[in-house]
Amino acid sequence: MSFKLAISKLEVSALNHVPSIKENDDIAEIILKSMNKDSLELEDNDIVVIAQKIISKAEGCLVDLETITPSNESIKIAEKTDKDPRLVELIIQESKEIIRIKKGVIIVEHRLGHILANAGIDQSNIDHKPGKETVLLLPKNPNESAKKIKEYIEIQTGKTIGVIITDSIGRPWRLGTIGHAIGASGVKTIVDLRQKGTDLFGRELQTTVIGLADQIASSATLIMGESNEGKPIVLVKGIDMPSDSDTVDDLIRPKEEDLFR
Repeated sequence: MSFKLAISKLEVSALNHVPSIKENDDIAEIILKSMNKDSLELEDNDIVVIAQKIISKAEGCLVDLETITPSNESIKIAEKTDKDPRLVELIIQESKEIIRIKKGVIIVEHRLGHILANAGIDQSNIDHKPGKETVLLLPKNPNESAKKIKEYIEIQTGKTIGVIITDSIGRPWRLGTIGHAIGASGVKTIVDLRQKGTDLFGRELQTTVIGLADQIASSATLIMGESNEGKPIVLVKGIDMPSDSDTVDDLIRPKEEDLFR
């Protein structure tokens, strides 16, 4: 069976009227209102890409470090990494396994299965209250968050869409961070072309597996920016690859195949 991922045109547009997000905000409704202000229309198979940070804020994933009591293990790791013991305690709580430790960084297998620095806990672009040190955790279930947003938008618009939640990640073999998907609904996340496609010369593909959701997330991150741009929601048009079953979990490499551990 032949299979081809052919995209002749890709449109990636930021929503320009997204307000500052606070706990219990309705992200799906905000998306629709922002699209209306930008005169953007949804079409079937469009993909809405959302920065993890605003999902976490809306879902109440902010933590005041004053409420955290570090364990003896956290204190020991904090001494080795030059980190706040309370932050280290949160990193441990958010992780399945600590993989590497060095000054300034703790590499973990996050509870969601991703390999991340410092369990993805962030302190940037957060409105810190006076006298408080606040950090932001990843959402509890990004796939479910994406699904709820997708379903609401589909009910309101009558369009079939995909939703991806993205975050920045570093890679062990290259410098710099890129956007990657941590949650998805309604879109293919991975395209396995092994024994299903051929190259230009008709040779059957043997190893080609495309991390489609990560590629989409990375393209959206170019528009979102990584600092103070304030564009956390992006609309992607041109990728007609819907799926009722794929999630970001399909992208996580099994531990026994991970050569970097």
